[in-house]
Amino acid sequence: MQRDTTIAIWGQATPFSEIKLSASWGEKVETQSDSGGYWNAHLETTKAGGPFSLTISDGKEQLIVNDILMGEVWLAAGQSNMEMDFNYCCNTTDSSEYELLNADYPDIRMFNVKKEYDLVPKNDVTGHWQKAKGETIIEFSAVAYFFAKKLNKKVDVPIGIINASWGSSEIESWIERETLEQSGLSKEDSSKRSGRLLSANDTEIWFSKWKSFNMPSSGFDLTLATYFERVDPEINYFDYFIDDWRKINFKDEAHAINKNNFKDWPDIELPTNLSNIFDTNDYNGVTIIKNQFLIEKLDENYHIDMGTITLGWAGELREYDFYLNGIKIGSTFGNQSQSTIYKNKLGDRYRKNYSTNPFKYDIDLTVPDSVLKIGTNEIAIRVIGSGNMEMISLSSDHSNNLLDNIWSYRVAGEFYKQLESFKYPYMSFYIYDGPQEGLSARPKISSYTFNEPGTIYNGMIHPLIPFTMKGVIWYQGESNAYRYDEYEDLFSSLILDWRKKWDHEFPFYYVQIAPYFNYYGTNASLREVQRRILKLPKTGMVVTLDIGENYDIHPSNKHDVGYRLADIAIQNNYGGDGISSGPLFKDIEISQNKIKVFFDHVGLGLLVKEKSINEFEIAGHEKIYFKADVKNKASFLEVSSKEVSRPMYVRYAWSDTSSATLYNLDGYPASSFSSEL
Repeated sequence: MQRDTTIAIWGQATPFSEIKLSASWGEKVETQSDSGGYWNAHLETTKAGGPFSLTISDGKEQLIVNDILMGEVWLAAGQSNMEMDFNYCCNTTDSSEYELLNADYPDIRMFNVKKEYDLVPKNDVTGHWQKAKGETIIEFSAVAYFFAKKLNKKVDVPIGIINASWGSSEIESWIERETLEQSGLSKEDSSKRSGRLLSANDTEIWFSKWKSFNMPSSGFDLTLATYFERVDPEINYFDYFIDDWRKINFKDEAHAINKNNFKDWPDIELPTNLSNIFDTNDYNGVTIIKNQFLIEKLDENYHIDMGTITLGWAGELREYDFYLNGIKIGSTFGNQSQSTIYKNKLGDRYRKNYSTNPFKYDIDLTVPDSVLKIGTNEIAIRVIGSGNMEMISLSSDHSNNLLDNIWSYRVAGEFYKQLESFKYPYMSFYIYDGPQEGLSARPKISSYTFNEPGTIYNGMIHPLIPFTMKGVIWYQGESNAYRYDEYEDLFSSLILDWRKKWDHEFPFYYVQIAPYFNYYGTNASLREVQRRILKLPKTGMVVTLDIGENYDIHPSNKHDVGYRLADIAIQNNYGGDGISSGPLFKDIEISQNKIKVFFDHVGLGLLVKEKSINEFEIAGHEKIYFKADVKNKASFLEVSSKEVSRPMYVRYAWSDTSSATLYNLDGYPASSFSSEL
């Protein structure tokens, strides 16, 4: 509980009950539940310490809450970089093994709010307080843990963290929808939204009828695997990322192995688009297709040609398993020869283009003689995914395509969002193991996710109001980088609205997103927007330009992030006597062919580190930027370039993968900036 203040306590009992609260630190209060049984009260807390207890009674029964600590309570929220726990982080710059072995901080506790999103505000959350001892910290937000650890050491009081975070979440989902609409930040017409959500409800009812299991966290896009091989070719990331997928039992292989079982399967004519298998153009699942062919001779070389295959994002073909006469002969999914072809072609393309656009490759699979027989043979292809499927041919040295373009198919199941127990990547596979005739009732797919505006607010933030806390630490923005021009209004709206909901102008400290190669030029613009949020009172920002990882959107170094957040809190809220920020751009002064650049938070002085890449650029009125020469004048910088005789603009660290070269002597990196904006 937040120390030395008045805290809110609320609950539910039978209607019109007399509720008595009695605290072991000497406070007592009485209230009455309303016609719905809801009650709320306010209780004075005491100085830091504990453990204390609180007894709540309605005269007939009582609830006793034990082991209460008085200290500082902070809400930690945001997306994956806030969510990342000790199962993920701290393997390079940090040491998770050290923390797990040495964590013994019973005065640090974390409450993980269970993931929940909803179209209407909820009143309850699921979770419990955990002490920071040993392996209990595995599921702690690493950033929030290191924040609490430094705060606890410096302030010497118990620290409680309420962790409400959700990877890949967009900021709109954290803001009440009514607030978005009133602020003009909601883009969808309310009537259209109502129709879409009604259709989504029908879809959820459909999928809730089927057995399902959650999909692996690695996903089935091998673009990720080949990308990591580019980063570190010595490690077989390809096998690592798809290993969980190899182990999946979609409960469908029997349909591929069992022979002569497809006489009553519906027909499908190639070429086709599997997305339209239900005539709704939205199918994405696992499909078995089968065909037969006749062989008169075995002394020829046979091969299967799938033509040109597209690999990309949702709605495009993914993976194939091949079966002949009930025997698996190849796959793009595993160590078979085809996956090597697949990987090499995709990897080469990826290495050249640094792109996540769809890739094209060819599959030409040699058929082992041992699986063929004279007479009728059966071929089955198991397709994971959907999208365009070209003609498939089976030929030999002396014969053309032996396959008819009419195939038979069976749908094994579909991918759709998880309906409960949300685990990244928040997708499940729903198994169609019954009669196929029932699939004709499947509705057109409609969905809303946790990124529906307001839904995470409803499920994870609204139930916390008005729990008394000191402030908020926030790490989010990656999912909004491509819409950076909207982020300033959205982020400002979130901060102001949360403060209004709590009726408390609490401190709000946040993390600027780190460098990452795949933002398509939007990273610096989003960082600039985040910097401008500092104009709001009681805000502070951590810069991560020096601790990012260009090829990982989830940098391993979480301790510096948490410690820097703690530094801001210590400086602003707990009597710190130094500074807690790196240099922040203030203004410029143009003097002939030079620009003087001035900063706030200079501290003990400016420090420009020499690196292979100079992060300073200047431009004239044409706004064509050139690398700048930088002179450090301790309290300001002087920049110039032989290429720019009359400079007007200067910018620093203005790319997706920029890294810090400007610090203050207090050790904090400067934020990127552009004087043009």
